[in-house]
Amino acid sequence: MGDDIRYSRMTDFLQLLYMMMADPRGITLDEICDEFGVSRRTAERMRDAIRNEFSQVDVVSEDSKVKRWGFINYSIKEVIEFTDEEIAAMQAIKYNFKSNFIPEIDSILNKMKALRKKTK
Repeated sequence: MGDDIRYSRMTDFLQLLYMMMADPRGITLDEICDEFGVSRRTAERMRDAIRNEFSQVDVVSEDSKVKRWGFINYSIKEVIEFTDEEIAAMQAIKYNFKSNFIPEIDSILNKMKALRKKTK
């Protein structure tokens, strides 16, 4: 059960990251609450986790009083890259992880490979 919970958090983290990058207007705390079915405080923690890892997160100004967060001037390749070692570690987790989440892990691995850090 503990591995499933950690895996779920990682999946949520990646999904939130993609959401923040997908909408050029950014996303609101209410949108995070709705998407993940969490409280406002948990939505704040999730947003803060992304902001702590990615300095490129911008606060998007709007005319309204609602703040939005996102990656305004960055593509995902400029924000995140995975090394071959990180991809290999994820593959090892997949093969040692007894779960119903294998298709999701494969999906994450494919995304990681697409964002592989190019070595010279």
